[in-house]
Parts: sequence; structure tokens; C-alpha cells
Amino acid sequence: MSSFDVIIIGGGPTGLSTAITIAKNSSLKTLVLEEHSEIGNPLACGEGISAEKLLTLENMPNVSQKKDPLTLKFQEEDSFIEREIISQRFFFGSTGVATSNLNTVTINRPLFDKLLAKEAENRGTNIKLKSQVIGINQKNQNLEVRTQKDIFSAPLVIGCDGPSAHSVQMMNLSPPTEYVQGIEYKIDGVHTDALDFYFNFRDFPKMHYGWVFPKKSHTNVGIVTDTASKPKKVLGKFLDYLQNSNMKNSTIIKEIAGIIPASGPIPKKYCNNFMAAGDAAGMTNTIFYGGIAIGIHTGMLAGETAIDAHNSQMFDEEFLSRYQTRVDSFPYSDPAIQKAHEILYSKFSPTDIETFGSLLDGWNITTISRLQKLILLFKAMKKPSNLKRINDVRTVAYGFSKSRDWGF
Repeated sequence: MSSFDVIIIGGGPTGLSTAITIAKNSSLKTLVLEEHSEIGNPLACGEGISAEKLLTLENMPNVSQKKDPLTLKFQEEDSFIEREIISQRFFFGSTGVATSNLNTVTINRPLFDKLLAKEAENRGTNIKLKSQVIGINQKNQNLEVRTQKDIFSAPLVIGCDGPSAHSVQMMNLSPPTEYVQGIEYKIDGVHTDALDFYFNFRDFPKMHYGWVFPKKSHTNVGIVTDTASKPKKVLGKFLDYLQNSNMKNSTIIKEIAGIIPASGPIPKKYCNNFMAAGDAAGMTNTIFYGGIAIGIHTGMLAGETAIDAHNSQMFDEEFLSRYQTRVDSFPYSDPAIQKAHEILYSKFSPTDIETFGSLLDGWNITTISRLQKLILLFKAMKKPSNLKRINDVRTVAYGFSKSRDWGF
């Protein structure tokens, strides 16, 4: 049996960010256990991210920059950045299109993950592939982590094993209780110049939203839908709905699918000798269902807490509770986001979403002033039926504003 100071379960962005933080700031012996045979595969991601988070969030892969700090170099063949995008469009049925001008990029996610893994390994982290964790047991003051072939021991284990949250369940914590299904086609050719989001409940009652993201030479077209529906069938209908003369002749290059936590942060992200981060802790933006930036950040917070725990030689849940306190202080943990999720995807009817879209039609939602908010309220009051839902509309709009920087 091999002993380590910290064992991290999961070699995605969350687990690798945790490892990088520990390696940069301590000499702790750290092991990352990844169940798959390759970092970055299989892929389950729309591959869009805020440029601001990419440039400012600690542990993101290094980015070459021009003189303008918000202009990135993506032309190099080996760059994980595929396309810079400065506009987003939000389609609400046939009644309205809102816009935003967040600086975003689409990325090559497998390469993104591999760069994180290289950084972690260069700093001394041990990454073990094809190592699916099948059990975690308390042994004296440590946890023993079992794979099919090996047993490893450490006083601290950090679960970063994605939406399955097996490590969370093994530690008798409550995993996410609600999931949605994401499914995406990579199609040949570039068919948009923006990040496009489709909230079309009338034509697609089982779909939460659809997206069209441009890459360097192809386009990601995907949907999020209920797990009980037939996601591939819904995606096919969505693609038919979108098709223009160029898209009709496009070839489907690849199909990608995966589940996404939709119930918000789990109530308790720690216990004796254990913390959970990223998707495993339900830390997904449940309006846009994005998790890269949140995973990177919660991994960093878990890594910092791990260092503090070792410095103090305190691994009990009372000490580790400071990790959850820190996570809960950031905007992506705001309960308003989950409340907006519940209203948008469970309470809003097709008529409600079209009303919401008509109110926002032509508006840039990143720059709405106080005066414009009053104008929106006035527009809503023109129809008495809208007044019944105005609080819900305000909650959804607030959730959008809280989640947008951590989305995609």
C-alpha cells in the first residue's frame, strides 16, 4: 500500500486545479486517480468559457496575450483556444432576442485538460490513469482508497470525480439529487459568429436550452434536456430546426453526451478527512450548466484548505468546514441561481418564456441600467397577466446576472 499526503479522485479540471494549487504552495505528496486511460477523454462539454475567467482565474492554462489584455492569441496550431467571441445571443422562442457582449472563447477541451495535467505533473504531482476508485474506508487516522488493482492511503481525500459523485456517496454524504442530460454534435463548418442560446419551450418542451458554439473549423450544436426524454431524438429535431442552406450539407463529426448535476450545491461538501469539489459537489451553473470555471475555482479552494489542514495537522470535519464556508461566499453559490433554475425550467410555460423574451427583445442584458429596469417593469405592467409573474421574471433575470460570468 502506498501512502500520500493528499489523494485526489478525478483528473478533470477540478481535480487538476486542486493538485496544481497544492503543488505550487507546498511539498505535500499528492496523487491524482483518474479512471479513464487518457486525460481529457471522454469529452462531455460545450467548450465555451469566459475570457475574463480564463485570464484572471488562478490555475487556468497559460495564455499568450497581445498588448490588449482581453485579446488572446489563438492562431497558433498548438493553442487550446479556438475562437474569440465578443457577442452572445439569447433566443426566447419566436418573440425576442436578447444579447450580451461578454468576452468569451471556445476551447479545445481535451487539450485544455492535458495542459493542466502537464502543469500538475511538472510540479511533482503523481497522476495514475486507469484507476477507478471502488471503495473508501476509514483506517485509523487515514482514509484508504481502493482501486481494482491498488490500495492507497492518505489523511485527506478530495473527491473531484464529476457528476457521478461516487466518492461523495462512498463517504456517506448526499450527492446531487437531480441531473439533466447534455448531448452535442460537432458538425463540419462554422455556422455562427456568436455564442447562441435557444430557450424554445414551445417547439421543444423537454429541452432546457440549446446552444450553437463556433469553433476553429467546426460548430458545436447541443442541447440540455431531461434525462427521461430521448436526448438524441430531441437533438436531431433541434438540428433540423436550426438548419440553413450551409448546415444541411454539414457532416456530423462526433457525438458527445454526459449527465450534468442540476440540483445545485450539495448541502455538505466535507466530512472527516474528505472534501468534495466541482461537479461532484453539485457545483455547476444550473442556468447554463457550465462548470469549467467553477470547477477550477472550487479545486483551488480545496487545495488551499488541504495545505492549511496539513500545516495544522487537523483533518476533522470541524476544521474542513472552512472550505465550504469559502465556497459559499462566491457568486456561483448564490441560492438565487438555483431559484432561477427552478422557475425557468420547472415553472415557466412556453407562454411565460415568450413573454420573458418579448420584454428583453433587443436589449443587451450585460448593460441594463436602473432606468432600463424601470422601463422593463413598465412594459410588463401593460399586460395585467404579466403582473402575476413579474417576481418570477425578476428572479430569473437576477439569476442570469449572477451566473453569466461563471457560465458556459
